[in-house]
Amino acid sequence: MSSKSKRTLFLACVLAAGLVTQHTAALSAPPDAPVPPVEKLQRYQVDPAKVFVAGISSGGFAAVQMHVAHSSTFKGAAIYAAGVYWCAGAGGAATALANCGGQTLPTGQASYNSMLAESQAYLETQSALATIDPMSNLRGQPVYLWSGTKDATVHPLAMTDLNAEYLRYGANVRFDNTFPAAHGWESPNGELDCGTAGSPFMVRCSRNGTVYDSVKTWLTMFMGPLEPRNNGKLQGSLITFDQTEFGASSNVSLSSSGSVFVPKSCAHGKTCGFVLALHGCKQQSALIGNKWVTQAGINEWADTNGLIVLYPDTIATSAPDPTNPNACFDWWGYSNQVDPNYALKGGLQMQVLYSMVRRVIGDQ
Repeated sequence: MSSKSKRTLFLACVLAAGLVTQHTAALSAPPDAPVPPVEKLQRYQVDPAKVFVAGISSGGFAAVQMHVAHSSTFKGAAIYAAGVYWCAGAGGAATALANCGGQTLPTGQASYNSMLAESQAYLETQSALATIDPMSNLRGQPVYLWSGTKDATVHPLAMTDLNAEYLRYGANVRFDNTFPAAHGWESPNGELDCGTAGSPFMVRCSRNGTVYDSVKTWLTMFMGPLEPRNNGKLQGSLITFDQTEFGASSNVSLSSSGSVFVPKSCAHGKTCGFVLALHGCKQQSALIGNKWVTQAGINEWADTNGLIVLYPDTIATSAPDPTNPNACFDWWGYSNQVDPNYALKGGLQMQVLYSMVRRVIGDQ
């Protein structure tokens, strides 16, 4: 057996092991609180200049895809621990793990091989073909990037490549890459210390003895000066909405329901901003409850600054549905097992997510 074949087999085994781990965790998880009623996702008055996307890990890769493919809609992006557009290429899960993240090597480092050149060639070709919005839209857009120096899941160099890619297309980038953080989303609400790895992948970091707030950093980039964060009882509503009307199913590894946070003023007709927030692998609600939604630290700023926050949710799946044991967002083409268009506007999961966005911002 060639070394390449051995590596592919090894990575396939990793995926299989993840399937067992994920199912075991789901079965052993304590029951959640009473299930809230599921509502129809509503339209709101949204300022088209204040529509943004954010994501962590697999959700970060998916957020890059959404931003690049729909750069006419999204006017900025916040990406945590991910990598370049179309990072997995056409190689599937094994290539994704080897090149982009999700696999920790015996050395303790994340597996990584640069896909920057391939990504840029693909992006520019697809822009010319109009399968994504014109890449010229990215020029001048605010982009926030986060990479922890202790991330053993997505190599920091993957984010360095993403920084180079956004700079190539003229984005206005802020790159936070000096914190000794493990793989995760950084927030004052995170339950884990900055350098602690593991579930629920929500970390809290400090600088010069003061708790950091990465969300404040990127929202200030996007919105300008902010009203103070609501550190008390939120005035807005966290609503569970039906994802199935948009095409969510096991075929695209999306749960039947997601969450949306709506500030009180936005619910009463005020023109507001919008953030699409995408969680990472193993952060689906079936596994960690509402920790992603409540610890991300976005709602506290959204409540006082007129931002609607949409939190789609995934589910873990296995064959004959997509082999997605860790409930990742689709960044390697798993939808219906093989979706070569996964990073384009025509991607199966991309279409479902974008339909949700269009509903909220009043386009559908």
